[in-house]
Amino acid sequence: MKPNEYIHVSVLKACANLTDLTGGNLIFLYIVEDELENDPFIGNTMMDIYVKCGCLEDAHKVFRGLGHRDAVSWNVLILGYAMHGHGLEAVELLQQMQHEGMCPDGVTYATVVKACSSISDVERGMLIHHSIIESGVEGDAHIFNVLIHMYMTCGNFEDANTIFENLVRRDVVAWSTMISGYVNQGHCSKALKTFEKMQGEGLKPNNVTYPSILNACANSGLLDEGKLVHFHVVECDYATDIYIGSALIDMYAKCGTLEDALAVFEHFTVPNEITWNSMIAAYVHADQGEEALDLFQRFLFSGFKPDRVVYLSALKACSNIVALDWGRLLHNQIIRCGFVAELSVGNALIDMYSRCGSLADACSVFEEMPNQGIITWSTLIAAYAHHNDHPSVFECFEKMRKTGIKPNSIIFVSLLSACSQKGLIDKGYDYFFSMKADYGVKATAEHYNCIVDLLSRGGHMDEAEHLLASMPFKDKFLGWKSLLSHCKLYNQVKQARRCFDQLFAIDPKDASIYALMMGIYSNANMWKEVYEIRDLRNQAGVHRKFGKAIIQIGNTFHSFVAGNVNEKQSEMIYDRLKAACTRSVDETLSEKLVNLLTSVLKIYKDDVLCGHSELLAIGLGLLSTQERTTLRISKNLRMCGECHAITKFICKFEKREIMVMDTFCVHHFKNGLCCCNE
Repeated sequence: MKPNEYIHVSVLKACANLTDLTGGNLIFLYIVEDELENDPFIGNTMMDIYVKCGCLEDAHKVFRGLGHRDAVSWNVLILGYAMHGHGLEAVELLQQMQHEGMCPDGVTYATVVKACSSISDVERGMLIHHSIIESGVEGDAHIFNVLIHMYMTCGNFEDANTIFENLVRRDVVAWSTMISGYVNQGHCSKALKTFEKMQGEGLKPNNVTYPSILNACANSGLLDEGKLVHFHVVECDYATDIYIGSALIDMYAKCGTLEDALAVFEHFTVPNEITWNSMIAAYVHADQGEEALDLFQRFLFSGFKPDRVVYLSALKACSNIVALDWGRLLHNQIIRCGFVAELSVGNALIDMYSRCGSLADACSVFEEMPNQGIITWSTLIAAYAHHNDHPSVFECFEKMRKTGIKPNSIIFVSLLSACSQKGLIDKGYDYFFSMKADYGVKATAEHYNCIVDLLSRGGHMDEAEHLLASMPFKDKFLGWKSLLSHCKLYNQVKQARRCFDQLFAIDPKDASIYALMMGIYSNANMWKEVYEIRDLRNQAGVHRKFGKAIIQIGNTFHSFVAGNVNEKQSEMIYDRLKAACTRSVDETLSEKLVNLLTSVLKIYKDDVLCGHSELLAIGLGLLSTQERTTLRISKNLRMCGECHAITKFICKFEKREIMVMDTFCVHHFKNGLCCCNE
């Protein structure tokens, strides 16, 4: 018996639901044999298969071959382009549809408005909004919600609020759209106020509202408000919802209570990929890379297959603790799973290899990527800057320009940082002024801070201070901090105090500003002022960040936290470091190094804020690895001058390469020198 068109349509729908492209093509061959390919129902269903399988060109080919295109035909194709990230093409198809005399329906308009959201094109969105009003389909509540979402995504809060306020019936979807819009645009306080209004009108939040409001609490560090929302979640019987659970884990992690995040995770008797990834990401956010990788192993042993998002979190964990071997293992898994061609994964691999000290591997990943977008280029340029390879920063930028890709704001931060490190003031100003003039990139506070660093590093202290004072931004903290750090280099005590006062007014809880100011006063033998700053720190209740260094020996990670080291182990490491410092043929130099080492390690025991933990990690590496083995250490604070000086001599006398990845850059020590030239 020969199947008719109705049977063909049913079987094609089954293929579409299964995204079975091979099966769909096989059925279509029978359809062509029976000369039914021009049937609009069959054509529309075949287009649906191609769209769901991402074969947009094949879908368009079927569309062009249709003798009669109805509204469904247009909607299927427009939806296909919109859902696969081709928002502009979706909008152009709507214009073509109207040009051919076909009237869009509510589904068409909703799809195209979403496409405008995806490309943040508020002008086209406004034109489509006008068409919706003229067409008379604006009574559809779904269209109102997608319009609100579009305006919020584009940052046009006024028009979004106008639509919202004029709604006859504001349901939970409309409220949730407003709340999530504010959160996504970084206006968390407005999101919280909107949430309060929603509750005031007697509406109950749903499983879409709660994740958004929890994200607002997480981004604002509002732990008490987050706990209150958690209470309501339990009360409304949403505690087992995986998306809400994931948002709770994220909120507790970002508010600094990892124990509560773990309690939420363990509440799920059968965690799924989403909750597993949230907990792995929570450990990464808390700078606990070892625990993140341990949890990733548990995730694998539980029989789950990692998706792209899980791999991104695991790669970030490797970056944080310089787990190069782990990173390479993950890279191999990613290749086998077929994720390596994905842009976000490739970018994460470049970043991971860079932060683990293997710039060569980062470059290899870049060269092998099938597509190299602006983020890929900016990641590679940032990698060169992080490794202090400044000639490659400028060379890579020129290569990118020749491909026709326009630089973004992040790339100019890397360029300006490279100019600062090399002391290229004129070149830095050229890049700064060309941003807007040649590329239309608006200068941000981060760019101005780079110029401040460029000037102060070059000794133009007054000019740097004047620029800071006249900056058109409120966010000047990093600029003042940069100037303060260079005041120490140029012995500018009075200017340093002015910088400190500015920083104290902005954020009195930042521990580093007190350390910098006390260091400058102590160098000037102004001990009364040192005690004054110390008292200010104590009055502000500043929690000092402990110095922590991590080194991987074999399959084991060894952590050294300032003030918390095994006494017997530390003595063995000290003896090994002392032995390294006495290998110089210059006895006077050896004596100076041993005295400096003794002084530093005494400070290490007495003051956890100094945190010379990287020296102990280096000492363990010398004890536990074969000669000429490269040592890789991660440090959660910037490496101090004393540790930097000692490490330069150790690498020379021990004939070792030592790489210390701190919050500032990758310090690559080789033959008695460091790539940072400090």
